[in-house]
Amino acid sequence: MDIKEFVEKNNLEKCKNLIKVEQLNNIEKEIKIKFGNELKKYILEYGYLAYEYIELYGINSKQGIESDMVKQTLYLHKYFPKTINYIAVENLGDGNYYIVDNKDNIYKYISEEDKIVDMQLKLFKYIMNRFNEIL
Repeated sequence: MDIKEFVEKNNLEKCKNLIKVEQLNNIEKEIKIKFGNELKKYILEYGYLAYEYIELYGINSKQGIESDMVKQTLYLHKYFPKTINYIAVENLGDGNYYIVDNKDNIYKYISEEDKIVDMQLKLFKYIMNRFNEIL
């Protein structure tokens, strides 16, 4: 099953105010990271995704640079330099985050240990696995 079918089948909440490619390009410049193909598709087609208590960061046209994904990414870069080449995807609480690189690889950042763990997942697989935990 691909990501589009998964989102529709499971009726995940998504953004109603999507951004355009030009806005996404400006955000890439602002945070100084190129987005991977899956992350671009995720943002341009869904904005963000949520279901029950799981909410993945995203970007919407109303907030733009003030969207959670951008704000949390800049926060991580400022206070946790190891994350400088990553984009925040989800806050797990207790200072732990899921982050993504420019090739759509997912990592877990554990701030207490200042450690990045490779989850051996691409973004879309991570999204489907994450929501399957509660579906």
